[in-house]
Amino acid sequence: MIEIICNGEDDNKSETVRGTTSIRRPKNIKQIGDVSSNRKIYIEDYAFTYINSVAYQAPDEEQAGVLLGEIQKSDEEKCLFIKGVIRAKSADSDSGQGIFFDEKVWNGIYAEIEKFFPDLQVVGWFASLPCVTPERMLYLRKVHLDNFAGNMKTLYLVNTAEKEENFYLYEGGELKKQKGYVCFYERNYEMQEYMLEKRGRKSVESPEKDKVMKSIRSIIQEKEEMKQQRRNTTFLYGVSSFMVLVVLVIGINLLNSYEKMKKFDKSLSSIAMEISNISEKEKDIQTSDGVVSVNKLSGDVYPTQEETSEETSSAASESTAPEDSKSEDGSADENNDESDSGQTQDAASTQTVYVVQKGDTIMSICKRFYGNTEKLNEIIELNKLEDANKLYVGQEIKLP
Repeated sequence: MIEIICNGEDDNKSETVRGTTSIRRPKNIKQIGDVSSNRKIYIEDYAFTYINSVAYQAPDEEQAGVLLGEIQKSDEEKCLFIKGVIRAKSADSDSGQGIFFDEKVWNGIYAEIEKFFPDLQVVGWFASLPCVTPERMLYLRKVHLDNFAGNMKTLYLVNTAEKEENFYLYEGGELKKQKGYVCFYERNYEMQEYMLEKRGRKSVESPEKDKVMKSIRSIIQEKEEMKQQRRNTTFLYGVSSFMVLVVLVIGINLLNSYEKMKKFDKSLSSIAMEISNISEKEKDIQTSDGVVSVNKLSGDVYPTQEETSEETSSAASESTAPEDSKSEDGSADENNDESDSGQTQDAASTQTVYVVQKGDTIMSICKRFYGNTEKLNEIIELNKLEDANKLYVGQEIKLP
């Protein structure tokens, strides 16, 4: 016997559609044997457990009952779903008939169907025999044809001596054994109520037989515990997934923060290095003896306000000095040769000599006399300055 267990997630409402009809599949199933034919039998676990409990509780007795459920069909497949069981009243031991269904038996069965399973129909029957012989199979065939005629009406036969359970369908004039069936699990409250009702009746008649219902009760309790464990497992899985997600988010944030801190640390280091370089440059300027350090490409070192006023006054004295000498020595100038005076005026118009003061730079001198630094390179070449970044106080700079 082959058992295949399948726990579907969406099978409860899934539909296999062929043409215009559909078959609603159960959610959790256990396949027993081969069910590859186009006629499939499904039995609910409570019904399955109840039949076998009744059969093996009194293995030496012949017992029977009806199977309740529904039949679903599609264009290519027929499925029989068994969801309820009604046990038939046993015959009198003196009659010797064993299993039989008469009007009295059927009246009792229909009364219990109306009470416990009003929405289900008769889809077959079950029989429990201590010994299955060819003669007994002929009798079962007769009972089946007399009471359960139909292509999809089934017989569930339990051989208590051999401990064999099989389903039969009527095919070709015979009860043909099926290769397999499917046991499914769902909340079958109707069957639970029926079993509890029968348990109450049996507890008065025979306390020893109450063990059957105790075993059924324990099975029901185990199923409820399994359902609760599934719920707890699902909850724990959800909590674990949430915690993993939180840890990942925190880790990503920490990683981003670490990268930002590294960048911030690099920025602070670069700022500290720039500050140290600036302080070293200031020390070089203060300690240099009459030497002015200049960066001719990136910027100037401009004199202070006092130095600017001193330079302005010195430049004014230098510009007035030639006029004073000229006024005082006017007679001498008049005696000079006209050609010499012409050459001197041409030289004075083309070149000017400037004496470097404290705080002067090549760029500041160029801006002072020309308003910009376009003639900076020309001044450097004219004075043949090897290091244009250093000027000395009192140094004469020729201006073009």
